[in-house]
Amino acid sequence: MKEKYGFASNLKYVVCGMKKDGGNLLGIQMLGVMTETVSLFIIPVTVKLIIDSLTSGDPHEKTMILVGINSAVMLIVYMISAYVENNTPYKMKHALISFKRELTETMTSMEYSNMEKPAVLDEHERIRNVMNVKTQGIEGMMNSTVTCGKLILQIVMAGILVSSLHPILIFILIGLLILSFMVIDKTKMKDKEQVWDALGPYWRKHFNLGYLTNHFTSAKEIRVYDMKDYIYGKYLDITAEILKKYRLSRNIWFKSNAICMPLNLLQEVSLYAFLIYKLSKNELTVAEFTLYVASVHIFTKALSEFIQEYTEIKKQSLEVKDFRKFIDTYKVSHDPYRKVTVADRPDLEFRDVTFRYEGQAKNALEHVSVSIPYGMRLAIVGLNGAGKTTFIKLLAGFYKPTEGHITLNGRDTADMDMEELFDHFSAVFQNVEEYPFTVAENVSMKRLDETDESRVSDCLKRCGLYDRIMQLDSGLRSQVLKVIEKDGVDFSGGEKQKLALARALYKDAPVIILDEPTSALDPLAEERLYKSFNDLIGDRTGIFISHRLSSTKFCHKVAMFEDSHLVEFGTHDELMNLKGKYYELYETQAQLYREENKNED
Repeated sequence: MKEKYGFASNLKYVVCGMKKDGGNLLGIQMLGVMTETVSLFIIPVTVKLIIDSLTSGDPHEKTMILVGINSAVMLIVYMISAYVENNTPYKMKHALISFKRELTETMTSMEYSNMEKPAVLDEHERIRNVMNVKTQGIEGMMNSTVTCGKLILQIVMAGILVSSLHPILIFILIGLLILSFMVIDKTKMKDKEQVWDALGPYWRKHFNLGYLTNHFTSAKEIRVYDMKDYIYGKYLDITAEILKKYRLSRNIWFKSNAICMPLNLLQEVSLYAFLIYKLSKNELTVAEFTLYVASVHIFTKALSEFIQEYTEIKKQSLEVKDFRKFIDTYKVSHDPYRKVTVADRPDLEFRDVTFRYEGQAKNALEHVSVSIPYGMRLAIVGLNGAGKTTFIKLLAGFYKPTEGHITLNGRDTADMDMEELFDHFSAVFQNVEEYPFTVAENVSMKRLDETDESRVSDCLKRCGLYDRIMQLDSGLRSQVLKVIEKDGVDFSGGEKQKLALARALYKDAPVIILDEPTSALDPLAEERLYKSFNDLIGDRTGIFISHRLSSTKFCHKVAMFEDSHLVEFGTHDELMNLKGKYYELYETQAQLYREENKNED
């Protein structure tokens, strides 16, 4: 049975990518292969002809003609080589970008649950590092494919010349090089398995530590708590582990070279000894000796390099296999022409839902059943670790239930297309993200030419951020963050939350999720937001997590979670009258507020 990710399949995958996205890249490289091969043979052939001409007493004009022909051919070769060298790099990069884009699309489309799995992240980091090295992975296989084609052509041409001297020589050379190939091939496989595959977790840690030191979100705490030496120590520890792997690689190759170098020396000595013997017996002319020496050198060098390159391309094929399997395993494909079918009035329901995070011994949610009809305002409350965030992640489709079902108008969300499901939700998460785009693009999450700036303005006004934006020099087109543009704007925590709320309103999805939407707002701004809460979300379903239980009065229903269970469900008044868990938590908070106000008075 043909292996899906076998060598031939991977080679076809890479070559097809080069043809598809590299334009005439393959044609240019084949032209380069031919010119480079011609340049190798033109000089020894010309030298032979000149020596023959001089020793046979031909007129000097004939010799000069040979020199002129050689010069003309070499000039053409140099011109073609310059053309190839100038056009290959950017076409190669263009082809490679399409592969890198596929990896990026996979990471941004894969199921959210995979983003929290260290094994998946390690695999991605290993592939990403390989993609950035010219001699490895896809780019390495692109280059090695062309190099192998060049070497095969050189081997054939030189082999024809050498075999005319004595056919048995070819078989002796090939036999010695097969031994070298077996050693090198085994070494490369061992090197990949024991070194490069094992480096994934260390590269991920190395990258994340570098991100910490370069990103402004962590810059304040690093300085305030004088963490630079601690982080640097961690960095050194990880670097030490990486260097151990590099040293292991060096030792693996040292042993391999100790076997291969004597074999290479043996074939060189044998060939030159044979040629000298032939010359001493007058079985070769000086001109023929010169040509055969050059041919033997080209043949042995090309065959040796081919063995090296072929074992390298086999290793690269395994790296391409890793890349393709990662794409096929995790990439979620979507029809770009699909018709978005967002339900106008989606009713949501949890039916005996249980969920456990992978690798955890305890369920994060257990046997949760709740109906959320369209238009309901639902508050999710409870202590930290009670299951509130997990409930939201399941509702929005980031995870699928371990047991039970979540339905949208009767349809199981686990069977829905992810993009179709996400189209039903807008969200303001607790950790608000800003992006190095314009303000308008941060709200619309679309390109500027696809953004309705009048809608952006309206959403910013409703969130109370419009006046602040209009004070900026470029208004809606002001750049956010300074990571790209030096005049980018940095928003405060409260302004970030307002920006995120405007983003959620712009999407205009039928269900809006708010995870601690007022945690960074001052009390007055929070009060104003809650009073305008109904106006902000209109008739849509509103679901929000809050630690401030006074906010639950604005909601139709309250869901109280404790220890992974939905322990109470009802209106604020109903739960207060019940005098259960919600009542205890509410009274505890109220007492703290009363004491705080008393102290202020």
